[in-house]
Amino acid sequence: MRDIDIDKISEGIDYELVPANADNEQAWDVRILTGDFVESVIRYGNVSFDGAEKCLKFNFRIMSSPDPELSTDFVPLQEHAADILEDILERSYAQGTLTTAEMDDTYGDKFRTNDSAESTD
Repeated sequence: MRDIDIDKISEGIDYELVPANADNEQAWDVRILTGDFVESVIRYGNVSFDGAEKCLKFNFRIMSSPDPELSTDFVPLQEHAADILEDILERSYAQGTLTTAEMDDTYGDKFRTNDSAESTD
């Protein structure tokens, strides 16, 4: 049986996923519900694993916030965004909804999926 970590960020309590107002129907924003950044809305960009440094790297931007001075350069916000992302990835993996794509080194930060069809000959 797993122990429950009451300090861990959790969807529906500390944040909620909301559809993004964007052309991309797969885009979601994260509305922060508790803590120092209440009612701030962030959107994650690229998420990748850095094999050399053995860490997950990501970027995000602030879509809205009641604090006009809030910046993505603010380390406590970066740490909070990392904690939320960790929960999103863990939940997606546990629910079987995590989608991954290979990074295409030819184009730098472009991602590609293997959508080739096998021959039926």
